[in-house]
Amino acid sequence: MEKMVKFNELENKVLSVLSQLEKNKDILKLAGNSEKEFDILRKEIETLKEENARLKNKLRDSQTNNLNLNEEVKRLKVVNAMSGNQEYKQMMKQRMNKLIKEVDTCIAQIKTNN
Repeated sequence: MEKMVKFNELENKVLSVLSQLEKNKDILKLAGNSEKEFDILRKEIETLKEENARLKNKLRDSQTNNLNLNEEVKRLKVVNAMSGNQEYKQMMKQRMNKLIKEVDTCIAQIKTNN
């Protein structure tokens, strides 16, 4: 009878160890999946960082191009004004008056500082 009790105890311990091994196996499986997901997310973040840098460069290029085009528009307006177009002549006249006022203001400031 005593051997039977010990056998049952031993059997229970073996079953307990097997159950714990099964739990550990599940935990390891989850950890492996998490590691794979982490690698996937890390790669996705790197891809997004690269695309972000590319888009920043593209934006910077577009902004530079926009500034250049705005300067070209200003030059073309001056050319049109010089060519005799009445609308642009009036605009140039206003622009020249504005510049003359700025120069007058600067001269007045220089005189007051001396």
